[in-house]
Amino acid sequence: MAGRHGKVARPPVSHRDPRVLTGSPPARASGPAARPGRATATRAQLGTLAEALLDQPSYQQRWRQNLALTRILDWLETFPGEGWQDRWLLSGAEDQGRRWGPQDLTPALRNRLTAGLGIMVVLGAVRPSYAWLSSSRLLGVYASFRRHNQAEAFAAVERDAARHQGHEYAAEAVNVLTRMVIVTGKPLRELNLADLGAYAAARQACGSKVAALPMAYELVRAVGGLEDLPPTLREAQARGQLSVAELVDRYPVANKEIRDVLVHYLVERSAALDYGSLVNLVQVLVDLFWRDLERHHPGICSLQLPDPVAQAWKQRIRTLPNGQARRTFHSVLLAVRAFYLDLLQWSLEDPARWARWAAPSPVGEADIRGYIKEARRRQARMQQRTRTLIPVLPRLITAAKDEFDAAARMLSAARDAAAGEEFTIDGLRYRRTGRGASTWRPSALFVTPVDQPGPRFDAERLEDNAFWTFAAIEVLRRTGTRIEELLELTHVSLRQYQAPTGEMVPLLQISPSKTDAERVIPADPDLVAVLARIIRRIKHDGTVPLLSRYDGYERTFGPLLPHLFQRVTHHQLQVIPQDRIRELLAGLARRAGITDVDGTPLKFTPHDFRRIFSTETVNGGLPIHIAAKLLGHLDPNTTQGYIAVYPEEVIRHYRQFVDQRRTHRPSEEYREPTDTEWEEFRDHFSLRKVALGRCDRPYGTPCQHESACVRCPMLRMSLSQVPRLLEIERNTHERLDEARRLQWLGEVANLQESLRHIADKKRQAERLRQQQAEQGESGDNALS
Repeated sequence: MAGRHGKVARPPVSHRDPRVLTGSPPARASGPAARPGRATATRAQLGTLAEALLDQPSYQQRWRQNLALTRILDWLETFPGEGWQDRWLLSGAEDQGRRWGPQDLTPALRNRLTAGLGIMVVLGAVRPSYAWLSSSRLLGVYASFRRHNQAEAFAAVERDAARHQGHEYAAEAVNVLTRMVIVTGKPLRELNLADLGAYAAARQACGSKVAALPMAYELVRAVGGLEDLPPTLREAQARGQLSVAELVDRYPVANKEIRDVLVHYLVERSAALDYGSLVNLVQVLVDLFWRDLERHHPGICSLQLPDPVAQAWKQRIRTLPNGQARRTFHSVLLAVRAFYLDLLQWSLEDPARWARWAAPSPVGEADIRGYIKEARRRQARMQQRTRTLIPVLPRLITAAKDEFDAAARMLSAARDAAAGEEFTIDGLRYRRTGRGASTWRPSALFVTPVDQPGPRFDAERLEDNAFWTFAAIEVLRRTGTRIEELLELTHVSLRQYQAPTGEMVPLLQISPSKTDAERVIPADPDLVAVLARIIRRIKHDGTVPLLSRYDGYERTFGPLLPHLFQRVTHHQLQVIPQDRIRELLAGLARRAGITDVDGTPLKFTPHDFRRIFSTETVNGGLPIHIAAKLLGHLDPNTTQGYIAVYPEEVIRHYRQFVDQRRTHRPSEEYREPTDTEWEEFRDHFSLRKVALGRCDRPYGTPCQHESACVRCPMLRMSLSQVPRLLEIERNTHERLDEARRLQWLGEVANLQESLRHIADKKRQAERLRQQQAEQGESGDNALS
């Protein structure tokens, strides 16, 4: 089986390799132990150290500092302990948050106590936890800590953060590193990945945000820390692919011998599986099969199952834990049956290793007999879903374009407005409330509705979401690509092909994906325009940034490539994840109020556009073997299953007819297209170039208007041919005057009909001119 996303198959591992039965050794946390602080210093020593914190202090400043230090030391000395940190922990202040310290204090006394604690934190005599720091406010303590502890390292971090001035997470990232040094006591450059993980876990446990942590990671790397780690926190935290043994041990198997057999079997199978399929197979065999048997039959130790045990398991597997029917239970039965049959076959080839485990399969042929019927039902459900979605697709496309246009107008008006100023969009008033130095997110452009109740929103994020929703819909519906193929599109995926006529035809190159087969798709002008708009949006300094995309199936990061679907998320430029595309599509359908005929809300998934694309192309006259090539299907029967316009009974009888015809004479149905056929299909756009533009009638269909292009709805006007259209209009008016003068009434009606179609073509040309003005430049220029 070919690897997914163009990956080669996983290499087989020898069963004698000791790493087969054990997982990878756990990574050891690097870095020295926490630096000892001044927790055991005397009061006099702390007083001397505290004086160094003041720069040319006045008598009053020195008196206030000594008073604050005295107050906190007096309070801490009321608790037992060998040092100030022990007394702090025994005081219970960690669990009290902002209510720490003695109760019933006046505001003045509490302020002195808090100031004294800040001095102790800066000196390193007390190190509060992340939870306490998250719930308390020590004004000025972080900045003072940076000035008097590791000043050179923190100064370098602050200089690097200053390059991101105005960014919403720049200042917070510096504070994140300050907290980590306070709590761990480590030098800044010796913080490791485990420290960042502990910080994230502690902050999330108390409900605080960790959005600035990725930037803090980059700041540490910029000053020489976190050596030998990837450039981003996401790459560093990615677990990567687990070994087979690690995957199996996620489901603890009581019987060690059975566990080892499962590991060995799955290692052998992993050579022909991609990682995602391997993970699914491990879950089926280990969790849904054997672990289920151990839960219901403790002590079971043999693969030879008694009939009552096997029957009970097959009954349980039909139901999900929540009581609903499991639609994929046939797949579970097939995987278990294949497991037993493989062991039986391998026992004949290598008896010494496998003969002990050969046993009759608990899944018989009668158990899987309904698989074909269930597959047909699943295919019928998909086809019915496609038939339901095709009529409402225009509404979704219109909603996407309208939302993007409205969001673009909102963003333009918000940028032109001053802070606090009101502006009007589509008859509704809004007030700009964001982007100020005092806000915690200075980069956000917040807008608040005035005429209608509603929360404030980020106008830039609103426009960004609307654009990528519009772009994803346009590319998916015009290419029929899979979602992972969409996100793997890069700037170099846009190619040009010189047709025999000399015209340059734009092509979209799809990288190897599910079938491990590269393919190209002719790009129509509308698709080129959308891709050109994407490229112009993501270009930075004239080039498309290079990014590494995380493959959720293989659990790996790809090479640096100029991906098209990239956006800024948490200050980092990232390839848009698949789940985010699905969320955008579902949100658009919900806001557009798209429902079925019975009022049931409908939502679109990325794969729905693939089925709609295959249905519309074949329905438009494209041969099914050409459609299979466009979709990347190895078998045209797979493409046939996507098509939802023909009744299943008609298809079945027609295919029976084709099979019978093949017995009498050779047939060319369901075959690979020849090079000549493929070149003819690829060139048919350029070969249909006409005087007023180009003809977009379906492939292989004759001209229904006998070359009367001005009346044909398939004519796509070329803006350069508008003068020719105006000349035709003048000639038609002259002929109409002559026909009226000579009373050629039939000719009059014919010419009037022609003038109506000419007017339609003029309006079409005007729309094209407006679209070209919005885009700024043509798609052909963007391809270069």
